Amino acid sequence: MKNTFLQSMAWLHTWAGLVVGWLLFVIFVGGTLACFDQELDDWMRPWLHDTSLPQQPRFDAAIARSRAAHPDAHAWYVLAGSERERAMASYVYFDDGSHVQEVLDPQSGQPVTDTAGGDFFFTLHYDLHAGTAGMYVVGLAGMMMLVALVAGVIIHRRIFKDFFTFRPGAGGQRAWLDGHNLTGVLGLPFHLLMAYTGVAIFVANYMFAGINAAYGGDVFKFYEEASDSFERPEVGQPLARLHSLDALVADARQRLGQPVTWASVHHPDDASATISFGGDHGRRVAWNFEQVFYDAVDGRFLHHTRPPGAGYTTYSFLGGLHMAQFGGSLVRGLYFLLGLAGCVMIASGMQVWVAKRARRIAEAGALSGYGLVLGLNVGVVAGLPLACVAMLLANRLLPMGLDDRPGAEVLVFCAAWIIAAAWGAWRTRAGRGWRDLFAATAVALLALPLVNLATTPRSHLLETLPRGEWALAAVDIAAFAFAAAFAWLAWRQPAGAKAAVLDAQAQEA
Repeated sequence: MKNTFLQSMAWLHTWAGLVVGWLLFVIFVGGTLACFDQELDDWMRPWLHDTSLPQQPRFDAAIARSRAAHPDAHAWYVLAGSERERAMASYVYFDDGSHVQEVLDPQSGQPVTDTAGGDFFFTLHYDLHAGTAGMYVVGLAGMMMLVALVAGVIIHRRIFKDFFTFRPGAGGQRAWLDGHNLTGVLGLPFHLLMAYTGVAIFVANYMFAGINAAYGGDVFKFYEEASDSFERPEVGQPLARLHSLDALVADARQRLGQPVTWASVHHPDDASATISFGGDHGRRVAWNFEQVFYDAVDGRFLHHTRPPGAGYTTYSFLGGLHMAQFGGSLVRGLYFLLGLAGCVMIASGMQVWVAKRARRIAEAGALSGYGLVLGLNVGVVAGLPLACVAMLLANRLLPMGLDDRPGAEVLVFCAAWIIAAAWGAWRTRAGRGWRDLFAATAVALLALPLVNLATTPRSHLLETLPRGEWALAAVDIAAFAFAAAFAWLAWRQPAGAKAAVLDAQAQEA
């Protein structure tokens, strides 16, 4: 620890950010893209772009498939198509916590080709595709980010001046540092909000002493009671017949006072089975847990959930602030832009730290051992965007009949990232790692709308704009915009000896 309070905070800000810096960058990129995860899901299923949504959801065909394949499951769940994502999704949950899912045509209820889609980035954001262990790692990263943000506010005595200071013409470390300060100050309330609410969402998993004491560690029982979910004890008798879910949708909509967006059947192999319906989370900031329940045999109305208490309402409000399902595309767009600012803040902060110490280590004659750190920094920060674009390109170029098409898309993502990281690490020795990967990302982004035009007859800009399909068109438009941004970044990156001179000048400044 250092001698003065400000020095201590500077030490804390540096090391709290460094320990999880690369991890936070991955989390922020995933979360930023997940602002439009459903729109990306829809864009990555061009085979459904000619499909229109029915006037009211049709659940019976999907439930019939689940009943035929998994009659003894714990629950069947169907998510209806929407304006954001027209495909239906069918989930089957088992008593051991596992589940299987299918993507269905919203008209026929029959399965269609799936994609890794925007859900890949959503899962990357909250558990790194590593399940419960990944969720804990992300939670730790969120806590460390909170520490770094608070310490950063304390040490930035010129916080308002830094907001108006950006000197890209200076090049090298000075431009990276200005970018870090500018995006850090610009998005400070948002970054604090995301770090805090991201940890708060899983508070029952991180701080489970109370649930262990009151519920014997049964988190699901806690949530059922807190949200007034309704479930009857099993009676050990087979379900005689299953009432039509489609016949109950109109009544459920009237009782809920909102469109029905999902349906489920709990304990479907038992005479105690219930059918439930609910709406989406877009009506207000707090998550919408309102449900209505019916007897699965005769369709008799059983229960309408009560409004949750103050504690659970506060929890669902914080979760809703993080997930940004409210406010429509305008709010999601704002979250997307602020998420980009967070990505830049983390990336530039890591580059400042790495390059600053590279100079000191070089003066000590030990830079060769530090080359791996320099290369990894380029590979993570500049390689991840290229991998994301490669995955979108793979979605359009992979054969339709390919087995496990979603898995193939993920494989392309991983392979592209590994190759990009290796290339960036190798070229960093020549001072060209950043420039090469930024330029490659710009080319890939420019190619994306062109490949879309060549491979999809109804999903490219010349078709989506006249039809007013703005969500589909936005992917192509954003690709052009980001191509220009990455091309500018590539052009601004100094290379070789020039980079070293500019970095030395920045350190002296």
